[in-house]
Amino acid sequence: MKKILLFIMLVVVSVACRTAKTTTNDNSSAQNEIAITFLHLNDVYEISPLDNGKVGGMARVATVRQNLLKENPNTLTVLSGDFLSPSVIGTLRYEGKSIKGKQMIETMNAVGIDWVCFGNHEFDLDQKDLQERINESKFNWLNTNALEKVKDEYVPFGKMVNGTKESFLKTTILTFKNAKGDEVKMGMFGILLPSNKKDFVLYEDFFEAAKKAYAELEPKCDFVVALTHLNKVDDIKLAEMLPNVKLLMGGHDHDNMREQIGNVIMAKADANAKTAYIHHITYNKVTGKTEVKSELKKIDNTIADEPTAAAVVKKWEDIQDGAFKALGLNKDEVIADLKEPLDGHESVVRNMQGNMGSMINNALLASSPNKFDCAFFNGGSIRIDDNVSGQLTQLDVLRILPFGGKLVEVKLRGRLLERVLQTGLENKGSGGYLQWEKIAYDAAKKEWRINGKLLDVNQEYNIITSDFLFSGKERNLGFFTKQNPDVISIVDTFPEDDARNDIRKAVIAYFKKK
Repeated sequence: MKKILLFIMLVVVSVACRTAKTTTNDNSSAQNEIAITFLHLNDVYEISPLDNGKVGGMARVATVRQNLLKENPNTLTVLSGDFLSPSVIGTLRYEGKSIKGKQMIETMNAVGIDWVCFGNHEFDLDQKDLQERINESKFNWLNTNALEKVKDEYVPFGKMVNGTKESFLKTTILTFKNAKGDEVKMGMFGILLPSNKKDFVLYEDFFEAAKKAYAELEPKCDFVVALTHLNKVDDIKLAEMLPNVKLLMGGHDHDNMREQIGNVIMAKADANAKTAYIHHITYNKVTGKTEVKSELKKIDNTIADEPTAAAVVKKWEDIQDGAFKALGLNKDEVIADLKEPLDGHESVVRNMQGNMGSMINNALLASSPNKFDCAFFNGGSIRIDDNVSGQLTQLDVLRILPFGGKLVEVKLRGRLLERVLQTGLENKGSGGYLQWEKIAYDAAKKEWRINGKLLDVNQEYNIITSDFLFSGKERNLGFFTKQNPDVISIVDTFPEDDARNDIRKAVIAYFKKK
């Protein structure tokens, strides 16, 4: 019996020793680790919650950020491009000036954004307005592959601080510590795609710029991450080119995704802060190993608003509501229950005929008591870059067509109509691509049909379109103006309460009649 008891005691002691040793090793490993947290957003155009307040909202993002900072002081909040445009508020005026993203900068400052990279929509703004927004920002801009044209030379973009322009960094190295005081150096760069080319911007090849940035950072730091505003396929290609980059925090695509390409994690959240990615990075000082664990966080009405950010959002909501009332619009009114989603993605409206374009053209046709052979407008008028589903509100219409604008009825000769349609077809990939209705094109025969019949260059046609398109300001369509000799007659003046005075009112009226 004594031998049995002695054996049991030895086993217990042995297990306890092994447990203590394992616990000691685990604690030792944890003590050698330095933890970094990223709160990662991309493509945020709206500061307020969407879907009747159920999802999104930058004041809720601010709450998530504060909670993460309590858990880990080594927390950075980043936005991987596209925030200054497009938005409904951005098209309005406040204190005598066009808002153009000012509401977003104020909100991002209140949230506590740490770093951003450019998205293509930042360059919707002209050079002067973009510089003003940059100057108003309190966060850091990381810009690896875009240069600004100033006079006759290209220089880095930058922020005016006390009368001096401070250039944006192409790369940065950030240092983080753990409780022991151990340090880790993290390198970071930020790139974007050249999908919104402007005369004042030079886009360097983003692959080459990324390779150069990584080569510069790699010997100086412990690991490298990146902010990217690229198509998914290019993010994946970049990960294959730079297999030792630990994390690509992406944008441009509007749906959440997480891909592992070799050892590289590539992630993107849903647009408009419907979700955010939380990336937990641990670096072991002894082993040199870096681990990345990513969690997709829903931003919804279960999260309370952070008061400071909420106050800024409320300020701009009030400004927006006042402007809407002046236009005679009620943003919360439900005007339709959509049977199928309307696709307003740029990849559709700038490249092919889609159901959102068809809906708008049918609204144009229905807006007038007159009869038309066809309707068309420039796809770039649609700025929502998203699907719209479920209940359609007036605010949704304003988000789809934030620029508004009058309609115009034109009688013109067939040869001009053919030239306009052909040019619109050749504008594929840009905002000058035309969305049309009662029009068909046979690419094999290179034939246009108007309302089911072959287009006759000598015939006269009645069309309805937008006044912007008829101004000649769209890409390659400078000839499409009232001065063109093939324009026979124009109707562009309507009673004050006529829906044709604003394309958005025409769409709202169309659904109310259905």
